Amino acid sequence: MDVVRYLNDHSFTVLFSGGKDSTAALLWVYNNVRHDDWDILHIVVTGNTHSLSVEYVKYVAAELGVLDKLRIVQREIDFFDKLKEWGPPLPGIYRWCLHQFKLKLIRKYARDIQVTGVKYRDSIVRRKIKPIDFSYLTHQITVHPILYWDDDKVIKYIRSHKIKINPCYEICGHSGNCMFCPY
Repeated sequence: MDVVRYLNDHSFTVLFSGGKDSTAALLWVYNNVRHDDWDILHIVVTGNTHSLSVEYVKYVAAELGVLDKLRIVQREIDFFDKLKEWGPPLPGIYRWCLHQFKLKLIRKYARDIQVTGVKYRDSIVRRKIKPIDFSYLTHQITVHPILYWDDDKVIKYIRSHKIKINPCYEICGHSGNCMFCPY
């Protein structure tokens, strides 16, 4: 099914980490979806998300005029306290950082259909994903409008909309959503 047609027929949540890929996905939604029945969810990993990343998320939403759609949430538990208690996250179900900080909040606050900035080229696992798919992680429908894009197209798309790239990329080489990643 066509991603544009599918999203134009459903309400959904854009999962927005503040990274370049989720920024491009949000811009894509902004440019292609012809209804207002969608929202934006940003998850702060308590104790591990850079404050500049949170400010960037607010900046993008404000620039697009969709600040009223943005919900910023976080767990009351601290990442580094859990790192001491549980040890480093491991692949699969033992990747507690993903399960305890992000998935619980996605299940609680996101709509049943979520738009992501997932790209096909980012991992072998992602090469099996379809543009509209069922997520075994959230048990909900996920839509990936930039699935077949490369990093160059993502950056050009963001810049073509006169949106700055998250300043954390220049400071630490990534979006700052998870500053310390033992995974």
